[in-house]
Amino acid sequence: MSLPAIEIQNVNGISVVRDDLLPGGTKVRAIAPLLTTGNEFVYASPAYGYAQIALAHACKSAGKDATIFVAKRNELHPRTAAALAAGAKIVQVPYGYLSNIQAKARAYCEYTGATLLPFGLNIPAFI
Repeated sequence: MSLPAIEIQNVNGISVVRDDLLPGGTKVRAIAPLLTTGNEFVYASPAYGYAQIALAHACKSAGKDATIFVAKRNELHPRTAAALAAGAKIVQVPYGYLSNIQAKARAYCEYTGATLLPFGLNIPAFI
């Protein structure tokens, strides 16, 4: 996966890493190395979570599939819509308590062989 160089700007004597200019932000840089095994990566996300956008962009750049499980809503949250626009498959789960969304994502991965990324991307490689 090819990402642009890190841009650092000096603002009033403070060095600021401008990954906010990168679609998916800093998380897209951190997710990219996780996409080495498998072709589809799944994340159970709160509708307002930013990792869904980062995963969508990282997978798109790496030629992989991103599948995001979120609570069903009448209208997609703008962040979920951004993940969809970046190429992610969105699976809306009725009765979308996070524990239910995570269970549905786990079951999907067991059935399809896709790779489930843990909530909060709480794995050593990401941290």
